[in-house]
Order: sequence, then C-alpha cells, then structure tokens
Amino acid sequence: MRNAEVIRQWKILRRIEAGRLTTVRDLAEEHQVTDRTVRRDLEALQEAGFPLYDERCEGRRVWRLVEGHHQRLSQSFTLAEMAALYFGKNLMSILAGAPFARDIDSAFEKIRGALPARSLPFLSRIQSLFVARPEPRKDYSRKRELIAQLIDATLHQRKIVLDYFSFRSRRRKQYAADPYRVVYYHGGLYLYARVQEYEEVRTFAVERIHRIEVLEEEFETPGDFDLTEYSRGAFGIAAGRPESVSLCFSAEIAGYVRERIWHESQTIDEQEDGSVILRMRVAVNRELRAWVKGYLPNVEVLAPESLRNKIALEIDRARELFCRPASSQK
Repeated sequence: MRNAEVIRQWKILRRIEAGRLTTVRDLAEEHQVTDRTVRRDLEALQEAGFPLYDERCEGRRVWRLVEGHHQRLSQSFTLAEMAALYFGKNLMSILAGAPFARDIDSAFEKIRGALPARSLPFLSRIQSLFVARPEPRKDYSRKRELIAQLIDATLHQRKIVLDYFSFRSRRRKQYAADPYRVVYYHGGLYLYARVQEYEEVRTFAVERIHRIEVLEEEFETPGDFDLTEYSRGAFGIAAGRPESVSLCFSAEIAGYVRERIWHESQTIDEQEDGSVILRMRVAVNRELRAWVKGYLPNVEVLAPESLRNKIALEIDRARELFCRPASSQK
C-alpha cells in the first residue's frame, strides 16, 4: 500500500537523521521487508531531494545525511512570496492549542532569522496588511497530549481505543478503531476512523475524546477503500452516501451563491427570473440542513424529497417555539 510505503520511508529518514550507523540490513529487519525494498525506499528519498549517501564505516556500509543539511535559508524571497508566507502564518493561527502550533512558530522564527534584519519591519507591515479574521474555534489547550497520540497512531497505523462522549446517546462510549486521518474543519479537529464493531468509518470530534489508548497492534487500510473518495461526498465534515441535491435560490441572493464553490460536484443553472439552481452530490445530513436553513426564506429544496420534508418539519418546530411567549428564565 502506498500509505504504508510512505510511512516506512519517513521512519527510515528519521533513523538515518538521528546519526546512527544504519545499514540496509538493519532497516530491512526493523521494517520486516527485503533488502531490495529498503534500497528502493532509499532511492525514492534521494529522488525526493534528501541528501542521503552511503559509506563504509567499521567494516559495514552505512547510510548518512550530508553534513550541514540543516543549513540556513540561502535564497531570497520575492515580495509576493513574503506576502503569501506571512498571510499563511495568520491563517495557521487556527492551530493555536494544537501540539504542532509551537513547531509552526519555531519554523517561522527560523525563517525570520534567515532574512536581513532591515527587512523585518517591512515584513511586520505585510503581516498587518493581510489579516485572517478568526472564526469560532475550539480550545485544544488541554488536549495537546491527546492530539499528539492521535497523530502518532494515525501516522504509524496503530489501532486505538477511544473513550468518547456521544451527543446522540448523551453518554460516554468506548470504541475500538483504526485511525485513518485527522481533519481540520471550521475551527475544529476531527478524526476519521473505522470502528471495528460496526465495520464502518465514522467521524469523531477531537474535543469529545476523553481518553485514547494507542495499541501496539498495527492495522492496514482495506485495499478497496479510498479515504479521499469517501470524504468527497461530505458537504461539511461528516461524510456519508452522496445523493443528488437540487436547491433553488431566489434572485435576491443568487449573486452570493454564484460567488463561491460550495462543493466540487456543483453545477449552477441560471433561471430567467434571476434565480439559480444549485445542484450537488453530497451526503444529506444535519450539516447540509443547517446550511440550507441559513438562507431561508430565499431557498427552496427541489430534491431530494426527504431533505425537503425534514427541513419542513424543523421549520414547523421552530415556528411553534417562536410563536409562543418567550420564557422569562431558562
């Protein structure tokens, strides 16, 4: 599997970078593959630009990294590159509280250190010109260790046991799972993992994971499962079986709809009265319903019927709530 191959190559690079006297045979035994496979991995790393070389040492042929590969940046940045870089740093401020946020800050400090001192005030001006407005986000300051465990388990394809609070059942439950990917979406981190009990991939909100146990046992992603394809049907973060969805937006807000790519599967049909029909193939779930309701009364669900009926029921419930006298205290 391609994913397992990349992970193995990353581990090989980490071991060589640590400065140990590492041979092809050592690496083959460590990863339980053939010498030929390790040589292919080393060639792939060299082709990717990593300065690896082999030499004879103490009677063995060992692999090393070229000395000085941790050099300072030598190339200058163009104005456009600096603007993009500092704008990108503002965007990455969403990761505050995650365990890799400090690494991002450290990386940018190294970049600053490689630039001429007289350019720093100018770079600060650039950073103030390009500002990413913060969106509501979740606080992971108390979840750093847990997130680090998740990343480690995902990277090394190790099985986990989650202690998770489910909003649906309103209780904590335990899941044995194979962690596939950690995903950032709308100010939060989510885990795509295959739950062994149900033999299906589910989405877990990281802040609701109370405890995680990373097991020694490794897993393999089924050969017939493509995680990218699986998540493609998601309108938000929760994936699922995609359905054909058609929504008619009135002329009053049609301009807003035209401005954005809401989903990679979308098509937009212009109507004579100025309205537009947005068509997508997405999972029909709570996220989609919430987004559609945000455009009421200027949107009509044309298909599927199940989505139309569900939103109609939710509108009726909202009408009952808002038409009765407001409670003085809750």
